[in-house]
Amino acid sequence: MRATLRPETPRVASRATAPRRLLALSTLIVAAAATSSGPLAAQDTRETVRALEARFPALRFNPPTPREARLSNGVQVFLQEDHTVPTLSVRVVGRLGTSNLPDSLWAAAWQADGLLRTGGTTTLTPDSVDKLIEFYALNVGFSTGQENSSASASGLSRYRDVMLDLLFDMMRNPRNDTSRIRETVGQVEESWRRRNDQPASILGRAWSQVILGDHPFARSLVTPEEAHAFTPERLRYVQGLLFCPDRFIIGVVGDFDQRAILAKLESLFRGWGRCPPGTRETPPVRYAEGPRIVLIERDINQTNLRMGHTGGLRVANAPDYFASQVADFLLGGGGGFNSRLLQRVRSDSGFAYSVFSNWGAETRREGQFFAGAQTRADKTVAALSLMWNVIGSMVAQPVTAEDVQLAKDNEINSFVFGFENASQIVGRQISYRIDGLPPTWFNIYLQGIQAVTPEQVRQVSERYLHPDRMITVVVGKPSAFDAPLSTLGPVTTMTLEEIHR
Repeated sequence: MRATLRPETPRVASRATAPRRLLALSTLIVAAAATSSGPLAAQDTRETVRALEARFPALRFNPPTPREARLSNGVQVFLQEDHTVPTLSVRVVGRLGTSNLPDSLWAAAWQADGLLRTGGTTTLTPDSVDKLIEFYALNVGFSTGQENSSASASGLSRYRDVMLDLLFDMMRNPRNDTSRIRETVGQVEESWRRRNDQPASILGRAWSQVILGDHPFARSLVTPEEAHAFTPERLRYVQGLLFCPDRFIIGVVGDFDQRAILAKLESLFRGWGRCPPGTRETPPVRYAEGPRIVLIERDINQTNLRMGHTGGLRVANAPDYFASQVADFLLGGGGGFNSRLLQRVRSDSGFAYSVFSNWGAETRREGQFFAGAQTRADKTVAALSLMWNVIGSMVAQPVTAEDVQLAKDNEINSFVFGFENASQIVGRQISYRIDGLPPTWFNIYLQGIQAVTPEQVRQVSERYLHPDRMITVVVGKPSAFDAPLSTLGPVTTMTLEEIHR
């Protein structure tokens, strides 16, 4: 394992120490405020708080490091023992997802997880599986994502063998009972029928289609025609591609003996062949370019809108990435009433109740930057103009050192709560391994956030945020708008039928 990179003075609080520290600080702050008066009272209080904070020793963030092992077939296992309660949790993560299958199999892959859970095994009917899970009070679940898939089981540790035997039987020998396939088809048909009931759903699907085209990442609904093509054999083939041992990483947490659990896992994998051919690399992502305004007409009194473009950054140990996270917090990604979008669009102008930003990044590719809102129909154009201006203000009106410190303190102090228990710790290490990040990424991340300066926030905003190049998607009633959308630029109309899925 690589050497740990630890920030010099990370100010992170655990749940055990934070309440006592906050109580002591709040008591002294109240006393200080009671004796303060005049225009300098607020400044005096801030200085008092800083002086009080300096009395407390800096807290070191050192989460436990899971043990690592490798089975004879090469499968990597992360183990974190925790004997405080007699429970056991096992998570199996595969490195491929729906985007790694041919387009013709995407729909079956999207539904493969549900049928692994409900469809039974070759030796157990669906009802028998349900009764076993209920009798032993187990939690068993499956998930197929865009670039990975997972299976999990948890329960009392004394039922370890029942739990793991069932989980692996469901992965290795899915029945895909025809009665459960019919239920799935019915659910798909109902979801398809109701796909345009909510404006937020329309906006999300339209946005993905406009900015990503027909890329697998843009899909979120299976069509009824695709569902009617499901057969047990077709689903079993897809499940075998996604859940196969060559691509697994396993996390084990709870009340177990390491030698015994590894021996059990070895026996469960025995005779399970290698992954079959038929998968692909995720197709390259090509984001659409703006400026462009797309309108979907709906008779609603609250306009739903989103604007954005490529994020331009990947997750990496680089100043620009860390600065983008601070910039997003201050713009609208987590700063609450301290964020610029919420302050100016909601609090100052009263245009919208909900407004936010999201500056995404991934390890394999750059992500998206977007901002969104639900705004009064009669303030739609004004809200759009204001949001563009607020995004541009990250360069024109640079953030202050106090702003940046607020963002850094929030991120650092909240980050620790992603490591509250053994399951979270193991889950982090699995995700780091899948994403190609070092096991000490949590410390690298904290150190990177701590080093961000106001000038770096301004520079990263100038390089990567471009209000004049935004793609904007609007769902609403044009006749109720405060002005024609065309006053902001050329408008393309999209019908509901043109939103594929």
